[in-house]
Amino acid sequence: MAATIKAASTVAVDAPKKTPAARGADVGGLQDTLTGLATRRGLIVRLQSLIDARTSEGPPPALILLDLDRFKLVNDSLGPAICDRLLRKIAQRIGSVVPAADMIARVSGDGFAILLRDSADAPAVADRLLDFLGRPYAIGGHAITLGTSVGSAVAGEHGEDALGLLHAADLAMHQAESEGRNRVKRFEPSMQSRALARHTLEVDLRAATSLQQFELRRALISDQFEVHYQPQVTLSDGKLAGFEALLRWRHPDRGLVPPDQFIPMAEEIGLIGLLGDWILRTACRDATLWEIPCGCARPRVAVNVSPFQFGDPVALISGIRRALSESGLPPELLEIELTESAMAGDLIDVLSAIRELGVGLALDDFGTGYSSLGRLKTLPFSKLKIDRSFVIGLGEKGDAKAKVAGEWMIRAIASLGVGLGMKTIVEGVETKEQADIARTVGCSEIQGYLVSRPVAASSVNALIARLHTSTPEGILP
Repeated sequence: MAATIKAASTVAVDAPKKTPAARGADVGGLQDTLTGLATRRGLIVRLQSLIDARTSEGPPPALILLDLDRFKLVNDSLGPAICDRLLRKIAQRIGSVVPAADMIARVSGDGFAILLRDSADAPAVADRLLDFLGRPYAIGGHAITLGTSVGSAVAGEHGEDALGLLHAADLAMHQAESEGRNRVKRFEPSMQSRALARHTLEVDLRAATSLQQFELRRALISDQFEVHYQPQVTLSDGKLAGFEALLRWRHPDRGLVPPDQFIPMAEEIGLIGLLGDWILRTACRDATLWEIPCGCARPRVAVNVSPFQFGDPVALISGIRRALSESGLPPELLEIELTESAMAGDLIDVLSAIRELGVGLALDDFGTGYSSLGRLKTLPFSKLKIDRSFVIGLGEKGDAKAKVAGEWMIRAIASLGVGLGMKTIVEGVETKEQADIARTVGCSEIQGYLVSRPVAASSVNALIARLHTSTPEGILP
């Protein structure tokens, strides 16, 4: 059996006009027409034959999978013709990095696989791929740089057959993506259990949002999703300025699922638009029902919008209009928050359209993401939200240098806000000392556990009454 496989491999290498990358891939239906590499089907056939021919004395084969980071962004910005040329260059570069590979395959639009006869070579090969594929490509006058997420698995140890090994390498590759991309991960058994847990959560999320969609048609509140509200207080007089609306998922078996678990999943599987629209409508409606003490200004409500929702500006704008119209909430009492991660794209038109509705715009987690000062001065934001990471440790015993640096960072952002005509709000304030520092350096508002934890919609009126009687003396002396 082994001699037969060796002969077939030799024929593929010696065939005319075939590169080393296409070895074993010249059978009809097994070769990718764009790159000349093997297809996924060809890879599975070849991998299974190696596994079947393996002897106990010989080294086990290994499979490396890689996925190109940011490839969709390149495709959207430069077009498919450039991307086709880019994929061919990547295939050539892989072949030059791993000339001794048993097979190289293109297994998806921007996914590639490298089959190695000896698993001992896999760590070094994976590192070389990460290095070489991350170097710039010059195509059509464009300098293109991509990251790469790489996963590897070993036959026998991580998979008994071709499909099992492919699955293990795929899990490792996705683990590399989830840990920040542009890195190498080797399969570990724990990845299987995490993938199963994530799949179960995804099934539950899809079921919950299906229920949500059905109930939205009947204008009812979902049994599983709810909105909690955290107050924001003005530093100058300690009065209530607004509430941030925070989505919560109360699973019937799991209890409250942390937002950092289900929000990214909802973005990934395309459900964030449904959830975002629901929380926007719910928050606007709730804000009109708050009982405000006589003589007090009605607080605004701030709603987070995912960067993915900005990908469909027409739906986003119409959703804001609908939420305001249905609830009767004055536009000036609604504030849309977006994180700096959304700033990677061109948002001037959609942000201007939101401001034209009379709605406020807050840039969340400022200082931790992608925005530049040059762009910031051209965008119609009304508020900067200073990330809680700048507040940690302020007013506490510890590293004096770090505390001074943190205070100066907040002072600088507050000054920037004044210069740009924007309010500044500090998140994560937990102590009176931190509130004093925020006030001293010129910030407009604070939000955090010092004032209150987020509360359910049913508890907002009681919280408003408490804040009305306790500020400014009780909370912000």
